[in-house]
Amino acid sequence: MEIESEIFDKAPTKVEISDDFHSFKLLKTTAYASLYEAHKAGKRFLIKTTKDNSERQLSMLRREYKLSIGCDHPHIVHVYTFEPNLPIGAGIVMEYIDGENLAEYLTKQHPVGERKQLVEELISAVEYLHKRDIIHNDLKPENILISRAANSLKLIDFGLADSDVEFAMRRLGCTPRYSSPELRAESAETDARSDIYSIGLLLREMLGKRYARIVSRCCAEKPEERYPNLEALRRDLNHRNNRWRRVAMSVVAVIILLPTLLLTYSKIELYKRASLRDRTLAHIEHTVDSLCLAALDSIKHSTYIEFGGIHLQQLSERCLTFNDRIIASTSDAELQAIYATRFNDIYRRHWSVITEQFSTLPSYHTVEPIEAWPYFDSLVEHKLPFQPYTPKGSKDNKRQ
Repeated sequence: MEIESEIFDKAPTKVEISDDFHSFKLLKTTAYASLYEAHKAGKRFLIKTTKDNSERQLSMLRREYKLSIGCDHPHIVHVYTFEPNLPIGAGIVMEYIDGENLAEYLTKQHPVGERKQLVEELISAVEYLHKRDIIHNDLKPENILISRAANSLKLIDFGLADSDVEFAMRRLGCTPRYSSPELRAESAETDARSDIYSIGLLLREMLGKRYARIVSRCCAEKPEERYPNLEALRRDLNHRNNRWRRVAMSVVAVIILLPTLLLTYSKIELYKRASLRDRTLAHIEHTVDSLCLAALDSIKHSTYIEFGGIHLQQLSERCLTFNDRIIASTSDAELQAIYATRFNDIYRRHWSVITEQFSTLPSYHTVEPIEAWPYFDSLVEHKLPFQPYTPKGSKDNKRQ
């Protein structure tokens, strides 16, 4: 039995069935868009359409698709295609997230460590957009989803995103509570620091007063007084976390070592060695888990096996580089063997799951027409994200 996601309004309205996507349900209507659930080939999708099908809103919808189709990140909602002729009108087809938005998530009790992980995922997603010269412009709890299955963050809604075009559209529907002063004032100098302002407000809600200094800098009235980029913000967050972690570890070490002051130097060295070993093993497990889970998520959303192979190759390269760095961190042959064994155990466990998922993907050589193969071969060769093939001379090709 399917469970309806809590992020949408109740009592959905049913719409007519199409030959392709079917079982449409109206989930939510906003000021400028309507969101539908639809089914195809046994899988659920989310489809975003305009509210009134006006030319202005259709232009916004096409613009949002062009910005989002090139994004491939585990913490950004995956966009599949733009369908111009659905029974509900033109729409963007994207993955369906079964979960709740951040506002709903924050009404419940969650461990601080779990919230910190979501903050890291949010910063990673927005930083990815900034590196692609995209400013989201509408970061707020309603546009941040927490998936029910993996407890993982997904950033949605590029309707107000900016990539150095259409300045006048930046403020449409933005939430003043989470918008930067320059965005509210329609400043012509809005840049990535506007998103950093919004992230500061979200940090306050997610982590409380313990990060007041960092929040204060993020939310400075003048953009030049904020963090210049998300890498600087991440460094400050990590420094703060590490400082308190070192203090806590020092207190624990003193408590443990007070009764053992008469230990010989050799025993103290053994203790240090064991502590280093345990921290390194925990670091190996966390890093390999993170790399493999991110790759698995990307492979799940790869349209064809050839594009999934790009993520598989990147995972292998990143894991091997990380393993080499860990091995090189010590000259102790025994520790090197312990680290290598732990790495191989974790990596093999994930690899079997990842390759099983990878093997379920179809090949475009069996799905797409033969004239499309060189196009897809070129995308794969240059490690570019999947984009649908449009035959020359078609209406969609002319429109683009």
